[in-house]
Amino acid sequence: MPSARYTLNIKPEDLIPDKPLPQTRKQKIQNWLHYHKWWLIGGAAALFFLGMIVRDVVSAPQYDYTVGIVTRQMLPDALLDELSEAFAALADDRDGNGEVSVQVLQYNLQFTDEAGADSAAVSEPGADGAQGMTNAYELMAATTRLTGDIASATSFIYLTDDPAGLQRTTQLFCYTDGSLPAEDAADVENMTVAWADTPAAGLDLAPLTLADGSQLDVQAWMSGYWFGFVADADNRTYQSEEIQSYRADSGRLWTALTGLASPAGA
Repeated sequence: MPSARYTLNIKPEDLIPDKPLPQTRKQKIQNWLHYHKWWLIGGAAALFFLGMIVRDVVSAPQYDYTVGIVTRQMLPDALLDELSEAFAALADDRDGNGEVSVQVLQYNLQFTDEAGADSAAVSEPGADGAQGMTNAYELMAATTRLTGDIASATSFIYLTDDPAGLQRTTQLFCYTDGSLPAEDAADVENMTVAWADTPAAGLDLAPLTLADGSQLDVQAWMSGYWFGFVADADNRTYQSEEIQSYRADSGRLWTALTGLASPAGA
């Protein structure tokens, strides 16, 4: 309780608090900014990164088709570009923009080594074949990309230099007639077709000059690859109308590349 000497001469009007001085508009803004500046900085940063994501999505090239290449060899970009142009010449204009574009994505994975043990490698084609091994981070990145692209149905046509290893690991392919193999099916020769046995072997692919100055015969190199078509899946992504339409269109490109009937049906 306050001492009497402190309250003896206090008048009632002395107990009324002083009214705050009126602030100008500028002072109000400065005061608000002082207490909310970190919220503003955080919001601005979030908007900046969101804007970057939207810009990348909007500016990213749109492709009519994507073809995946799962390979033990690190294929040079020039080879991928040449395949992309050659495939585009056989494909339909799916989006109706007057241009046909085919994206070729590679995934550098090796499923078995010479001894038959599970492993993964990355190499670059050269005069004497494969060179170099991938590290664990590259392997993880390639596996993650392939898994994500399979889940999102990015590609329905794949090329691979290890069809048995890829099928054993991912159960990716259907039979060439479109039917679904059993989980333990090992007759991958009925699910894939060799590049050398298809019309793709007649594509006009120019030789490439490698870093060591040697010439890579692209057709000869691709003769070590097989085409496979992705099996239909009973999930929401694959059964969407858009993806089923893409699968059917990919079946027509498959026919143009392989000479076989579409595994996706008519």
